[in-house]
Amino acid sequence: MDKVAILGLGLMGGALGLALKARGGVTVTGYARREATRTEALRLQAVDAVYADPAEAVRGADLAVLCVPVFSMQALAAAACGGLKPGCLVTDVGSTKALLTEQIQLSLRGSQAVFIGSHPIAGSEQQGLEAARADLYEGAVTIVTCAGGEPAAAVEAVRAFWRGVGSVVRVMDPAEHDRIMARTSHLPHVAAALVAATVGRANGAEQLGAFCGPGFRDVTRVAEGSPDVWLDILQSNRPAVVEELKALQARLGATLAALEGNDAAALRRFLEESRAARRALRNTNHVRGEA
Repeated sequence: MDKVAILGLGLMGGALGLALKARGGVTVTGYARREATRTEALRLQAVDAVYADPAEAVRGADLAVLCVPVFSMQALAAAACGGLKPGCLVTDVGSTKALLTEQIQLSLRGSQAVFIGSHPIAGSEQQGLEAARADLYEGAVTIVTCAGGEPAAAVEAVRAFWRGVGSVVRVMDPAEHDRIMARTSHLPHVAAALVAATVGRANGAEQLGAFCGPGFRDVTRVAEGSPDVWLDILQSNRPAVVEELKALQARLGATLAALEGNDAAALRRFLEESRAARRALRNTNHVRGEA
């Protein structure tokens, strides 16, 4: 690819621009609403040129990457549509896929652009362009989604793009993606937020902040994530997240019953099974090659 357009220059978009520029061989253009963000992107050399108009940013691009919250992508794709050249590939970095794929395909209807969904499992609780770094995607798993009927060459081109910034690529159906991420990402985020809100209730910050050690910090770190981004994620993947929260609710109910009944054997089983489950998940959380 000779030219890549990045639409949205926050953490994910900024990091992608830095990664592409670090590797060289490609012209990177960007779009951002705020003038301050456009100025900063040029200063950081995350882009070669930056625009206030999405259609101008994508003009002549071989690939356009949508890097905004999920529910902002449809309108952004529509705004960029007029500048997309025939055959341009469009992808994204969104954390949900089934609904988003439908929305973006509607926005691109009438153009000759091809949408292939992507989800880099990367990122940080930090936000904004100032948190972007060139190695964000290095070693991360990126899921490329196929709803069916997409040209094989387009799918392979998007796979190759993410491999080019250091990702390990997996391909799956959008609905399967959403079910998996509800369990491995969206549920943990809600759980972290629940713990943070519960510990901090009723002036807890003033009274208890000094006593919140590494355990609290580790469990609640992701609750620092952008509420705007996470509201879109939870709403766009609502059925799958509801199912996972019900599973959590059932385990919480069983643990509460064991505590109320002073059932030491049940509590021990819960702690042992939880430790074993975490170890099993951690032991398989490494790169196994591409699928």
